[in-house]
Amino acid sequence: MHNKMSATKVLAYLIYILEMNLSELISAENKNEFIMGSWEACIECIEIIGFWKRAKDFGLNYNPEIKYNIFNCEAAKCFGSSTKTTRIQK
Repeated sequence: MHNKMSATKVLAYLIYILEMNLSELISAENKNEFIMGSWEACIECIEIIGFWKRAKDFGLNYNPEIKYNIFNCEAAKCFGSSTKTTRIQK
């Protein structure tokens, strides 16, 4: 089990895990409903962390929907048009 961490370290670690998961989701060969739901959940988490005052200090200076746009992947074209949900504008 991990040692107790400060809120800043927890958020930095969470950002790392979410970005790693998104990279794995993009490289998945079969873009099924589970993959697409996981992508949306990770994107939503990163967007929420983006509201943190120090988010840019930890590399969140990008739009995650653009950087990790799984909807433009070749294998995802079978899903047709984007199923993105309406997001809160920052």
